Amino acid sequence: MVKSEGSWRLLDFDTPDPKMCLAVGEAIFRCRRAGLSPDTLYLWRTAKPIILFYSGSGHEILTQPIRGPKVELLRVQSIAGNSFFCDSGNINFSVAVDTRVLKPLLKKEYPPILSEYQCLLDFVDSGLRTLNIQAKAEPDGIYTNAGKEIATTQAAWLSDVLLLQGTIYVNSEVENLEFAFKRAMTTLSTELDKSIMPEEVAHIMVEGFEKRLNVPFGKPGLTDAEQKLTTKLYDTKYGTDKWHAEGKAPFLSLTGETLVALYVANPPTSKCRQLIEMVNKAVSSLTDEVKVVIWRRGLGGQQQPVEAMPPVIATLSKTNILPAVIINGEVKFALEAPSESDIGEAVRHPDKFPDILGSLHGLRS
Repeated sequence: MVKSEGSWRLLDFDTPDPKMCLAVGEAIFRCRRAGLSPDTLYLWRTAKPIILFYSGSGHEILTQPIRGPKVELLRVQSIAGNSFFCDSGNINFSVAVDTRVLKPLLKKEYPPILSEYQCLLDFVDSGLRTLNIQAKAEPDGIYTNAGKEIATTQAAWLSDVLLLQGTIYVNSEVENLEFAFKRAMTTLSTELDKSIMPEEVAHIMVEGFEKRLNVPFGKPGLTDAEQKLTTKLYDTKYGTDKWHAEGKAPFLSLTGETLVALYVANPPTSKCRQLIEMVNKAVSSLTDEVKVVIWRRGLGGQQQPVEAMPPVIATLSKTNILPAVIINGEVKFALEAPSESDIGEAVRHPDKFPDILGSLHGLRS
């Protein structure tokens, strides 16, 4: 066993709203990448039956109600994995971790990129073995020797930090699972031929993580930054129909602040330097709410270790549009420096200023 550096947190955040649970999962992921959170195992349950899916899912999702209460379809922030069904018979989990913690534990036979996910699922699988469940961890879930799916996962990745979200089917209705997804599925209660409670499985899961990591889990709650970002994610994303029905969500910086990105020349011209000075003055009284990040042309996405480069910068670069002021992913000002008052107003009320990228692109084409 390898002693993990730092500490892990077991997050116990109870809420009856599964949308809030999804907001918590993304908040700890973003804050972990920003260095504001520890590596975290977050366990949660829902009494309301839901199906979690992601936009790129190629798997068939049932749209009519299954047996029992109506099932709500909720979109998850992930890049891969199967859709999965949750009800009161599941233990759902989110793991947000810096992958460098896992490197000493990776096995040579793991495939590249997916190895960290399989490593984490091995932790879960080792706990299930204490129940005499013979199963094998794969990057997208855990399967019995008969090939039946007993746990399902979805994954996301930003730089060195990953998010693994999933569920363990403890005593859900197998008929509902297979009818919903047209896959061979099972539950722990079915495999053991006896009823087992989700709370017992949660305890076993935590023990599996602690044993493999050789570190006890602390149990602090959400940090102030996570609470703030969770609220923002819920209000602007997970609590909205736009996200779940259309996949449309606002651009958010990693810590939930308003993100002002400046795209300037390298080295900055006098006009660029004037813009930087003006923006810093405009936001000087908003340090708790606004983050300013400067991107210099030609230095690539690695010049900022925490923030991801706004995708729009690629377009600005190709069309030689700079300097530019980008607020929460939208181009608000470009080519000429705006007034300090306009910058301050745009930072406080971004919706009052349109995204001018389209008109700029037409101007350059």
